[in-house]
Order: sequence, then structure tokens, then C-alpha cells
Amino acid sequence: MNNLQLPDKYQNLVLSCQESFATKLSSQNNLTESESALLHYSIYRENNLHSILLSHTLNGLNASYYEAGSVFESLAYSYIDTLPTLLTTIHCYELIKSVGDESKKYTLLNTVLHSLKPLAFCLTEEHAGSDTISLKTNAIKNDKSFVITEKKEIVINDGIASFYLVVAKSNKKGRAGLNVFLIPENTKGITVQHHHVTGFNKCAIGSVDFNNIIVDENYQIGEEGSGYFLLTEMLDKGRPFVAACCVGGAQRAFDIITDHAKTRKQFSKPLFEFQSINFKIAEFATQLHAARLLYQDACNKIDNNEPFSKEASMAKYFASRLFLDITNFGIDIMGYKSIINASEIKHLNDVAQTMMFIDGTENVQKMIIASLI
Repeated sequence: MNNLQLPDKYQNLVLSCQESFATKLSSQNNLTESESALLHYSIYRENNLHSILLSHTLNGLNASYYEAGSVFESLAYSYIDTLPTLLTTIHCYELIKSVGDESKKYTLLNTVLHSLKPLAFCLTEEHAGSDTISLKTNAIKNDKSFVITEKKEIVINDGIASFYLVVAKSNKKGRAGLNVFLIPENTKGITVQHHHVTGFNKCAIGSVDFNNIIVDENYQIGEEGSGYFLLTEMLDKGRPFVAACCVGGAQRAFDIITDHAKTRKQFSKPLFEFQSINFKIAEFATQLHAARLLYQDACNKIDNNEPFSKEASMAKYFASRLFLDITNFGIDIMGYKSIINASEIKHLNDVAQTMMFIDGTENVQKMIIASLI
């Protein structure tokens, strides 16, 4: 692995998580994806990683974005398929942190922090996602509450979340009609359907149907019409972390491939001695270094209150593509070994394919980058 340096306090947290995984998971067999997600999340929560970006006043670790990105890369090297549960929860906290009303912000944060469960974010629908204007989820005001109806798709932490953060629209047209609501899991009218997503075997993903549910107006996050700002702020800040996870996973794949190339012999010499192999590995080593610098640059810009949206999308676009390319190359040079006996490189390839879609596809990132040039 790369010599990624973490401050001692964060290195100790990563080691603590690793030790807990080794201890607790050894006695757990045949867990469902939801059970596995909750178990891994409980370990992250015990080590306060769910609140890594929250202030000390909220009993958080008060880490910088740069520090948090490095932690996520370190964890992704061995546990990338456990991180969607944690990152989604952190995404939700970041959205709530963007609320302008300080009193409401801390009230909502304290509400969600009291739960031992993760949070879920609900944006995508069958016919809408990145095109937020086409969302069908309606939030109709009724006295001091809202009535919300629609089915959300690809919801990470479906069925295990304590709260769902739901993007819905009011009667206003366009982006001005978007709002975000915090909906407790026990609200009447919520039904979930779990999906199996290849590669994400340790997290819960599915659809959530909100059937005329009633939400108190106090659970509206932000002012009327603030949903688009809250959404974009959350996604922009989350993309460097997704990139960091992709770098961690790509580094793992790179190490597996390099070890294989140096030990596997063909025609009486290691694969690594063939120029077509070692040149490609040299390219990936260079790109890995670049991907790491890209997400670190985006995190530094957030920490320094500089514009960062373009750099965040660059980091996510480059790192997720690299992760997929490296694992594709691994399957190619490892041959049959990559597809039998639940090989790690095949599993990483499955994860890489799904990571391409998290926080926006390649084309979404290119669209954002182009709009800011």
C-alpha cells in the first residue's frame, strides 16, 4: 500500500476499527446484507467516525475534510464495501449542517445523533435523479404538516435507517420548489424493498415508498425552496470522499495486480518483465498518485473556504474511472484466477462499477466541470 500518513489519533481509530472487525465478524456467520451493514456501522460509530466532521460541541471529532478523506482512503483499502453506510450518514449530516438557521440546525443534528442507526438519503426516482426538475415526489402543505407521496429508488440504508432525508417539491416550479425533509423511520406509510447490488454485499440498498405520509413542519430542513442549494452543497462536499474511497480500493487492486505480475511466470519469466505489463502498471501508479492529489486538493479547498465544486467533480470523475480501469486490467492479466473462488479482484471490479454512479455518473461530473471552466 502507499505510505499514506495519518495523524496518530486517526491512525489509532482505523486500527481500532480493524481490530473490532476481526473480533466481532469472526463469530458472525451468514449475515444478511442489512445485518452486515448495521454491524459494520456500529463499529464505525463506536469509534465516533460517523461524526468525524462534526464539532466538539456535538461530541464530534472535528476533523478537517483533508483528514477525513485520508481516513476514508485508509479504510477503503480493506473495507470499501462497508463504507456506503457510513458515508451516506455523513452526507446527511453535511446537508443538515448547511442549514442557515443555527437553532434549527443544532436541533436537527442532536435529533439524528441520538440514534444508533445510520441515516438514508432519498433523491433518485424511477424516471429522475440528476435531473432534479423532473422529480415527482410532492410535499403538499396541510396546516402545520406536509403530506409526501412517491417512491424513491437506490436508497442506501433502506430499512435500517433511523431517519430518511427526502428531496420533494412543492407547488413552485423549477429549483425554487425543491425542499428536503427529515422523516423518522416509524412514520406511518413507509414501505421498503431491498435490492441486491453486485459488489455492495455489506450494505443495504433498495427502494422506499412514501405513501401519503404526514411529516411535521419542524422536520422540513431549511427554508422553503432551499432544497436545491442543500442538495448541491451536500453532493459537492461528498464527492471528494467518494473519490478517496475509490483511491483506497484502486490502491488495493493495484497491489494485488503488482504482486501477481511479479510472481506469476509465463515463458520462463515473471509477467512484470514484459514491457506491455510493466508499462501499464507504471501508468496506473502515476494515475493513482494523481487521483490522490485530486481528492486531497478538493478537501483542502473546502477546509480553506475556497470554491471547490469543480475540483470535487474532477476528483470523483478521475478516481472512479481509475478504480474501474485498474480492476478491469487486473481481470485481464490474472485470467481465470480473477473469476473463480470469489476472487478479490473480481469483487473490487464489482464495487468499482457501482462506485461510478455514487454522487453522480461520469457524465454528470463532466457536465459540472464544463460549466465551471
